[in-house]
Amino acid sequence: MAGKGIEKRGGFVGKILRVNLTTSEICEDELSDDLKSQYIGGAGINAKLLFDNLREKMEINPLSPDNPLIFGAGPLVGTKFPCATRYTVTSKSPLTGLFGDSNAGGHFGVKMKQAGFDHIIIEGKAEFPSLLLIEKGKKPQIIEVHDIWGMDTYETDEYIEKRFGSDFESARIGPAGENLVRYASIFSGRKRVSANGRAGMGCVMGSKKLKAVLVKGDGIIPSADEVKFDSLVREYSKLWSESPAVAANSEYGTLILIAQLGTEVAKKNDQGRISEEELSKYDITEFAEKYKAGKSSCFFCPVGCSQKWKVNEGKYRGEEGDKIEFGHYVNLGPLLDIYDFPTLFHLANLTNRMGLDVTQFGWNLAMAMECYQRGIIGQEDTGGFHLNWGDADLVEDMIMKVSKREGFGNLLAESIPEIIRQLGSRTSPYGFHTKGMTFPYNRKQVLPMGLASSVATRGADHMKGHPYSALVGAKDMLARIFGKDSPEEIANPLSPVAKGRVVWWHENFKMAIDSLGLCFIPVAATNIFGNPLILFNELYEIYEAATGVKDINLFHSAERAYQLEKGFNCLLGIKRDDDMRKGTTRGEEDPIEHPGMLDEYYFYRGYSKEGLPCRKRLEEIGFGELMELLEENGKLVEDDVFSIKDFVSK
Repeated sequence: MAGKGIEKRGGFVGKILRVNLTTSEICEDELSDDLKSQYIGGAGINAKLLFDNLREKMEINPLSPDNPLIFGAGPLVGTKFPCATRYTVTSKSPLTGLFGDSNAGGHFGVKMKQAGFDHIIIEGKAEFPSLLLIEKGKKPQIIEVHDIWGMDTYETDEYIEKRFGSDFESARIGPAGENLVRYASIFSGRKRVSANGRAGMGCVMGSKKLKAVLVKGDGIIPSADEVKFDSLVREYSKLWSESPAVAANSEYGTLILIAQLGTEVAKKNDQGRISEEELSKYDITEFAEKYKAGKSSCFFCPVGCSQKWKVNEGKYRGEEGDKIEFGHYVNLGPLLDIYDFPTLFHLANLTNRMGLDVTQFGWNLAMAMECYQRGIIGQEDTGGFHLNWGDADLVEDMIMKVSKREGFGNLLAESIPEIIRQLGSRTSPYGFHTKGMTFPYNRKQVLPMGLASSVATRGADHMKGHPYSALVGAKDMLARIFGKDSPEEIANPLSPVAKGRVVWWHENFKMAIDSLGLCFIPVAATNIFGNPLILFNELYEIYEAATGVKDINLFHSAERAYQLEKGFNCLLGIKRDDDMRKGTTRGEEDPIEHPGMLDEYYFYRGYSKEGLPCRKRLEEIGFGELMELLEENGKLVEDDVFSIKDFVSK
């Protein structure tokens, strides 16, 4: 029975805040036991709330006032559990027109829970630029703020601190969100800056004339079984504070991936890979010794991976910042043929301030630069700009023009399919995307990631189902998940064999992590390099102690939430061809067609080979309402697929 075994409330605050910016109506709903047990929390419940709000109007324009913007933080967020600060923002994506969400850390999700809400659903559109002010024990307010519109994300936070005090955490947009750049981000936090960077959640927020959401609260979210939960807190705090792998992330943040991936990083719109000489320009030891100016941490985090930096010489002398990630390096560095730290820091700082998704911006500009290189477009198309590789001043200009939708930047503020539509079909081979969103991967070297990025519900992306077990050959982990009789090639990232099942499992695993509110970094680092493994058994033990929810199958709950995201897209017409990489194939055959890749993924995910959901899987997880809607729209098939009834994910 749904909700069975809830002994007392723990982990959850138990409230959903609903805000209509058009009518100024604000009300509260109870967070039902069914939602908790069937969708876990955070990202999973967000998906259900989006589905419920749009099921009768799936074709809605993402920039319509009726498209909800949903904030959600899972049951571990705000408790004493280490590294449990992640919250998710969900909406129909203005970049892809499909399911969209984005996950971030820091302190905003914690403050949201402390203020009294697990989820916030924002609908409508304000008449004037506004803030949503949420303070514990007080009625939320919608406040007009004409003077704040036009400020960047950092200026906005400074304004908020001066006007409302330093106890508030804000989730805010910059000029990119205000000007409806399709891939605008939401930035949050002051003690630790974080970004909901993908799928254009900042664009949805801008379409509602909502500059920022402010939250203020205090206290620790209680757990159902305090004795057991405190024991687990001590166990994992010790594990992660002493882990060598986690220590590397503490020292270098996600920049550690520069050394780990080496020369496998794409350059110049994926025309090739960087050289050893080019890689040496981004030596992370030099970063730590010459530029690192400290670090910041999320709430109750023993890692502290967010790196602060300062430039002490040269063109950008005196510039400093508090957020530099591997994504900045890839998409503003080698992808655009730029190779020095100070320039990278400067450009990263601009994208952060403007509120841009650096991944989509980098690939949009790289596509245009290659088309310019090949003579497909010229200055008459770019507004007089020479789109030359390695031109940092040009990149700076484009960041500003995209954020303000000026000139050629107005085109680059769109999705790659729209850019191709406007510039013509000759540009198509140079615009990489899947379902309208872009994420880079080397299809030959990291086959599991290639598949995961292709089938991800929000478009080409690595964080919906990061298949790290097969990327690093984690044989013990794979044997525990799939049994010791699995094909030997399952652990080989260069082999396409048995990768479909790996991606399916990791999608559910990541859904569980995002729904609980855990950070991916310490969990993955421990599974790869440490001991013991943290898989579904361990996650359930933590979840049960926190919430008091017993006798549920956490794996099936994660499966249900992911099926909802897939079903959402299916109702909008997504099928097999949409799960294939478009553009920049360089004439190579896509290994996704191997039987162990996409076909196997569909079989394990419960989909037909045409990419349509099958009745058998939805019946197994008791998902009648989605099944009925798919059947009404002719999207449900009867094929035989993998049965999860007896699958035990440990």
